[in-house]
Amino acid sequence: ASNFSVRFIAPTNGGFTSVVVVANSSTNSQYRINLRGEGVSDQAITFPAISGQITTNRLSLSATASSGLPVSFSILAGPASIAGGTNVTFSGTGSVSIVASQPGDGTWNPAPNVTNTFGVIKAMASVSLTNLLQVYDGTARIVLVSVMPTGLTVETTYNGHTWAPTNAGTYAVTGMVNSAMYAGLATNVLTVSDAGQTITLQGIGDQLATNRVGLSATAGSGLPVGFAVG
Repeated sequence: ASNFSVRFIAPTNGGFTSVVVVANSSTNSQYRINLRGEGVSDQAITFPAISGQITTNRLSLSATASSGLPVSFSILAGPASIAGGTNVTFSGTGSVSIVASQPGDGTWNPAPNVTNTFGVIKAMASVSLTNLLQVYDGTARIVLVSVMPTGLTVETTYNGHTWAPTNAGTYAVTGMVNSAMYAGLATNVLTVSDAGQTITLQGIGDQLATNRVGLSATAGSGLPVGFAVG
């Protein structure tokens, strides 16, 4: 009785047969063991580097295995998701790592995983400020803000404050996009001019030199009116 093991290293992939002959000193025929097995080879994945992306990009993944077998992808880390096996979208900014893998089959060993890591930054939105020349009327003087793409939230400040000014003067205005996907900024100056007003003066008839006349007038602004002899 004898225990032994046989290791057959196939030169290529595919099915192979081999024969192990056990020599012996008896007069009987040699013992022959017929073997059949599959040759299994290593494989490697080629997964080209991915450049930096912006949040609104739609990234299509591509990689090849030296075996010719299909490569699959998964998100290791970061604000990204994969649809349809190869289509990547982003939900915010940060670092994204994607793994390419190939599990092998009967003739190919599993390939070592290949990971690509890249950065994602916000897409740029266009912000514009208008209605920057206004006249005092006692109410808050609000500038008009437009943004493209539409629907984004823009935070507006006046001299660093979130409330719009009422009084006449000049104010530094900033409009900044508040979004996980977009960045955008616009700056300008709001000028609020003094409001015009009129004065209504009651008529004064001819007077004697010794008369004392009470004067009465009103300003459209409601402010007090002063008098002077011209």
